[in-house]
Amino acid sequence: MKLLLIAPCQMVVQDPDSGQSLIAVFHEIKIRIGDTSEVPSNALIPKDWTVFTKFALEPEEEGKDYVLNTRIFWPDGSPFVDQSLTANQPTKNALVFTIRMQGFPIGQSGMIKIRQTLTSGGIEVCEQIEVEVRVVLEKALASEMATSQ
Repeated sequence: MKLLLIAPCQMVVQDPDSGQSLIAVFHEIKIRIGDTSEVPSNALIPKDWTVFTKFALEPEEEGKDYVLNTRIFWPDGSPFVDQSLTANQPTKNALVFTIRMQGFPIGQSGMIKIRQTLTSGGIEVCEQIEVEVRVVLEKALASEMATSQ
């Protein structure tokens, strides 16, 4: 088993002939807030986003059931998401997981950690995967907020 790609992005488009297209892959999100705005530490913005993960499979790994556990943590280390997806169909050559979410965490500046573990039959079959997305809260003057709307 070999990890080919893990990417937080806006969306994934699946084409049966050519595979997956990742739209707006990101590693940093900048959020402009009013100069006097207080942002709660657990604030979310209404934004759909996706974590796309793809593995290459060896012939002996094909046709098995796999579970991908995805845990996402706020910059302060507290849990944001804990979700498992099961791929319980025979697979050929590659294994793909698309975790879709609504609401992006903006309550804390810093690194959001995305940690994944892949198992088959309850046994870890790949090293734990971790990727980070930086969230930057930028204060904007009231005049800047008025012109940007």
